[in-house]
Amino acid sequence: MPARALRRVTVALTVLALGAGLALVIGAAIGLRQDRSLPPDVGTVAGAAPSRPPAPAPSVSVPSVSVPSVSVPRPARSVPATVSIPSLNVTAQVLPVVNTGGVLGVPDDPAQLGWWTGGAQPGAARGSVIIDGHVDSASTGPGALFRLGRLNPGDRIAVTSRTGASHSYTVTGRRSYPKAAGLPAELFDRAGPSRLVLISCGGAFDRSAGSYLDNIVVFAAPS
Repeated sequence: MPARALRRVTVALTVLALGAGLALVIGAAIGLRQDRSLPPDVGTVAGAAPSRPPAPAPSVSVPSVSVPSVSVPRPARSVPATVSIPSLNVTAQVLPVVNTGGVLGVPDDPAQLGWWTGGAQPGAARGSVIIDGHVDSASTGPGALFRLGRLNPGDRIAVTSRTGASHSYTVTGRRSYPKAAGLPAELFDRAGPSRLVLISCGGAFDRSAGSYLDNIVVFAAPS
């Protein structure tokens, strides 16, 4: 290889190696009956992903995200209790989850969803309300977010608090992210515009690793 071409390859590899970004991986439940592919990304998303390539995601079976491990106290009235997605005929219980040692929790039961207590509360004036969940389970089958990739702009989502207050959101976009590349830090923004962010697994299923290859992320704005 000519010296000039070799230098170009070396520089390109160095740039990729130095790319930094917040990585989050949602682990797949094992035992998918058949491989599935994500639908095309649709809609608009508030806040574009960073142009700089994120660092490779760690090989873990639950979400991993570098956020503070200490959660800010929240009034009980703002803690979500259920999420309803009429177009998917889904209503799921929501449990608080925290970041421990860089790992964001997900309820073991795929029928339940997890609300990151370090993010925004439903109804907050600013910040992302982060709700995650497993896509399915070998023992119990499809989870609450099994059909998350079918949501489209205009679909409605309701988040109900423990006191019964309901917060309405309208889907604005859907994107898929390869797990190997991680998820961009801006998804977890606690100071940007108010929005709801739903995260689960999707894409093809890697049977040897017992994991889906992608993450599905749905964005919704208050309505």
